[in-house]
Amino acid sequence: MKADIGQMEFIDPMLRKMAEWIEEETGLEFTLTSIFRMNDSGVHGALPVRGIDLRCRSSEVGVSVESLINKFWKYDPKRPNKKCCFLHGHDSNLHFHLQVHPNTEYIG
Repeated sequence: MKADIGQMEFIDPMLRKMAEWIEEETGLEFTLTSIFRMNDSGVHGALPVRGIDLRCRSSEVGVSVESLINKFWKYDPKRPNKKCCFLHGHDSNLHFHLQVHPNTEYIG
């Protein structure tokens, strides 16, 4: 299944921009594995949604993509320890978690 995340207005505009950017930047096409989670107290439960998960099958590719996103996107300049992307999970559950904050900036 393919979806045009750019039209999913329940997802934060900056998060949609980030997801589209990483596909354009890398030439890869990702699969959304999680968007909105009912009763989630974090970014997956906020509206607009501020967190999505994207499938990753290669840890080597994953580390590169994670680094690329975090190089060009800052979650919250006031909290530099927070990241927009992190790779986690194992084997068939390996995925990127992308997240944004109202202060997220593209610094490319």
